[in-house]
Amino acid sequence: MQSEHHETLFSIFSRTHPPDYLPNGRMTELSFAKTFLSSLDSRPLKLQPDYTANPKIVELNGPYTLPKMPTPFKRATSSGLLDEAAQKPSAINVTLKSSRNPVLSLSLPSTDLGTTVLDFKQKVASDVKLEGTEKVRVLYNKKPAGDLKTLKELVGDESLEAGQEIELGVMIMGYRDADAAKTEDSTTKGTKCETTVAQGPSGEEVLGGEEFWADLKGFLVQRIRDEKKAKEVFDSFRGCWEQR
Repeated sequence: MQSEHHETLFSIFSRTHPPDYLPNGRMTELSFAKTFLSSLDSRPLKLQPDYTANPKIVELNGPYTLPKMPTPFKRATSSGLLDEAAQKPSAINVTLKSSRNPVLSLSLPSTDLGTTVLDFKQKVASDVKLEGTEKVRVLYNKKPAGDLKTLKELVGDESLEAGQEIELGVMIMGYRDADAAKTEDSTTKGTKCETTVAQGPSGEEVLGGEEFWADLKGFLVQRIRDEKKAKEVFDSFRGCWEQR
């Protein structure tokens, strides 16, 4: 197996140059290295990677211009802004709907986008004959909306068109129909009157009957849990009452 042979720069130089070219007909490797480095020093230095030319000394061959943009910027025109504003509607149709008690469906055509949730609550309260809006809740996408929010803020960035309809959910907490409440109140009052009329004897009539004293004796026995003591208390109480 032949071994690899690596030639040095000195061996190549010695082989390519005749002996009469070299001083004294021969040159050592050390003297060759010195001569080679001296020749490199005479050559111009290489520029550093961060080298920048002085524009006052070095003249540019041609003007430097920025490359063109692939797509030019569009300038906004007043007519374009007006067209965009004209495309956005200022009013839409709104439906206030409740599927629970009370079942409700109110259509509000051409409702201004500046209408607040409180305005919708007042409309619902007026329709179902409520005194205030505390029990009314307005929902959008199944989420309650604050009173100060406008219709425009509710729909957000949704693309709106003229004549488009938006549905808002309605909930009335603890709702009770006014007519049913009146009927219930009248029924309760009638029951109270009947109860008053149907009352039994009172006062001296109760104390004069044996039923009251029997109930009192049973209560004392149950409370004291000693029949003898309960009888003493009962006899003392009844005796004092009869001798008054």
